[in-house]
Amino acid sequence: MDWLTKDRVMSVRPRVPQGPSAPVGRGGDPWDAAVTPLAYAFQPIVQLRSGRCHGYEALLRGFERTPFAHAHHLLDSAAKAGALDRVESALHAKAVAAYRALPGWRDAKLFLNLDARLVGLPGSPWLAADGGAKPPPGLTLEISERQEVVGDEGVERMVERYRRAGVGIALDDFGVGHAGLRLLYEAKPDYVKLDRYFVSGIDRDTRKRAIASLLVGYAHALGVQIIAEGVETETEFYVVRDLGCDFAQGYLIARPRTDLTELPGQFAIVDELNRRDRRQPSDSHRRLSEVIERLPTLRVSSRKTDLLDYFKGNTAPPIVPIVDDHDRPLGLIRERDLKRFVYSRFGGELLRNRGLGDTLDALVIKSPVCDIATPLNRVIEAFSTEAASDGIIIVEGGEYVGVLSSGALIRLVHERNLAMATDQNPLTRLPGNAAIVRHIDGALADRGRGHVLAYLDFDNFKPFNDNFGFRQGDRAILMFSERLKSWAGGTDAFAGHIGGDDFFLGVSGAGEGETLARLAELLALFRSDAESLYDPQTRQTGRFVAKDRYGNDRSFPLLSASGVVVTIPPGDHELTPDAINAAIAANKAAAKGAEDKLCVVRLGGPAQA
Repeated sequence: MDWLTKDRVMSVRPRVPQGPSAPVGRGGDPWDAAVTPLAYAFQPIVQLRSGRCHGYEALLRGFERTPFAHAHHLLDSAAKAGALDRVESALHAKAVAAYRALPGWRDAKLFLNLDARLVGLPGSPWLAADGGAKPPPGLTLEISERQEVVGDEGVERMVERYRRAGVGIALDDFGVGHAGLRLLYEAKPDYVKLDRYFVSGIDRDTRKRAIASLLVGYAHALGVQIIAEGVETETEFYVVRDLGCDFAQGYLIARPRTDLTELPGQFAIVDELNRRDRRQPSDSHRRLSEVIERLPTLRVSSRKTDLLDYFKGNTAPPIVPIVDDHDRPLGLIRERDLKRFVYSRFGGELLRNRGLGDTLDALVIKSPVCDIATPLNRVIEAFSTEAASDGIIIVEGGEYVGVLSSGALIRLVHERNLAMATDQNPLTRLPGNAAIVRHIDGALADRGRGHVLAYLDFDNFKPFNDNFGFRQGDRAILMFSERLKSWAGGTDAFAGHIGGDDFFLGVSGAGEGETLARLAELLALFRSDAESLYDPQTRQTGRFVAKDRYGNDRSFPLLSASGVVVTIPPGDHELTPDAINAAIAANKAAAKGAEDKLCVVRLGGPAQA
């Protein structure tokens, strides 16, 4: 969350009974006067596929009752006065007190902002030298990128202190602040909050979707879960969900409220949005459900003796998934990591010694996490990391459902490659007719977004191929296919090869104007590319002589391409694949005669089938 445009995260209660350090401003300290009048609103963070509440972020309110205009004004002033740690600790104490006063607080995490200038420092909340107050279960600190993390030690070592204290870490404002991917790599957070800048209008902006898609894949490969901030429309909800984001918060789900008397655990709006999505589960979703190993889990609060019992026997799995008290995955513990204890002289006694800590958190290692609906290619990307050598944790609605082992993933890759080989053009390596039909069916079922379906073919290709030879014809086809592959390399675009010089392009979720402009540019670039296939004299005249379909010599223009573009707006309709095919067939001649070589047909609405 950008502190320059949104409120600061915290929680409320009118008094400060306990917290990470003593209340600020005893004896008339002016900082006490600044903190006391502040109040807090709560906004839920909800699982995108189940509607279950994962946590609450508390947003600071009431600055009109203080000398400060907003939260970062207060914190910057406190930092200049050397009181930042005391002010932050007092705010955290109020937040925890308010949170614990609400029924249902144990079932959801509390997300609190932590000023980056305090990360890892002795005066930081929850790092008091005397041990301080114990953090509530599920406390997660959000490190905002508004300020750069300072300190003499590396970020990883500083963040690790919070983990030892039992506190989770989230990166806030991700993508618009100081450190970006470097901080993600070094901090190894539990969550990344995708800034609202990238979420706002993501359904209409292909560049934002491409960036978000890459971030989701990278974060999941590191075992990090994604929270999409500022979700305000239904189409934004569907896009961030389908990109693989795990959680969302925003006005669409619930506005921040100061009058909560309890913390709801379920949000019906998410259930309704998912129910209205008529798309069927993907093939990869169904196949993942079949091949994952549903290994039993241990809670992180389990005793180490439970871990030893888990690995007993010859049939025990080599790993155990570790979850929190709400079945949310934290990582894996590997049997091989226990060998140094089991086979050492006093190792078994050390594991059983409660004085050295009796919970499992110190033994947990991060593992890649993928939602069960994640496209198979993204699952493969996650497994390509070294951290995935023991498997990928599969979740549904943020909760653990199983582990995808290396052997199972290899089988999935093999199956996918075989399927692609049976329906792939041998020249261009683009998907063929069966995949194109599946894409059209999926687009018609996806009524939450707009779609552009384009049939593209060359003009006068036969005389060109007859006159200059099939090798030049193949070069022209490859030139065009590479342009299509480049486009389809981005998110929500699909390129297919129907056969010969006939191609297909499908684009979902982008603005119609943007897509049509790119299509016109694609055709213009191909005309330029194709000029390299002719000798200088032919290029200069701009025409060539060849036999037409009746065997007569004719003058033809240089090679070009044209297309019929069918656009389908979001919303309910009764369109069928036959309606799409009929629209394309009826408008091929119009496309070839158009100045820009495009004919646009707009379909949609219940009357058109």
